[in-house]
Amino acid sequence: MHEKQILEQIEAGKLVAILRGDYGAIVEELVAVLAEAGITAVEVTLNSPGALASITQLAQRFGGQLAVGAGTVLRTTEVEQAAAAGARFIVSPNRDVRVIEMTKRLGLVSLPGCFTPSEIVEALDAGADALKIFPANTLGPGYVKALRGPLPNLRFVPTGGVTPETAREYLAVGAWALGVGSELVSADVKAEGGLARLQTRAAAFVAAVKGARA
Repeated sequence: MHEKQILEQIEAGKLVAILRGDYGAIVEELVAVLAEAGITAVEVTLNSPGALASITQLAQRFGGQLAVGAGTVLRTTEVEQAAAAGARFIVSPNRDVRVIEMTKRLGLVSLPGCFTPSEIVEALDAGADALKIFPANTLGPGYVKALRGPLPNLRFVPTGGVTPETAREYLAVGAWALGVGSELVSADVKAEGGLARLQTRAAAFVAAVKGARA
């Protein structure tokens, strides 16, 4: 898929589900639950066991249905590895111009992590498509609202501590999408009844997005 299509997929569901941990044995089942709930983007963090293999699995099975990306990408070599595995977007916890430039050179969507207006503008100048506001829970929806004063047309993706309740607040003040980690996908999915619990949590997040849009 082209970059524009990946951006459209992320925007369609407004949620990027973050998979951090060892989910290799059930990763396809897990993502099938998310997709059925209405989540349209999944990020596998590279500090997870077997991350590249999971990205390949997900890209092959869900690539036409979901935006599949790599997270916690810190180096240009990792961008290249993620791209080869099938990732279509790259997420980082930080703003590294070299990582952004490599991401764009390979035709992928870039979502670097930013905390300050200076970092945001530097990331945009380097070619970023959207800005991961991280860690969002230390700043809150009011910070995103304040950013949209001088920077009104940017794609902000608050990430870190996002819940269904705060999801509504972030979207109400103009967040473009949300990165959701352990509040949605946590180690309990591997326990008995875990996928059912995941289904319930995913439904709550999707309902929050729909409620914010109404």
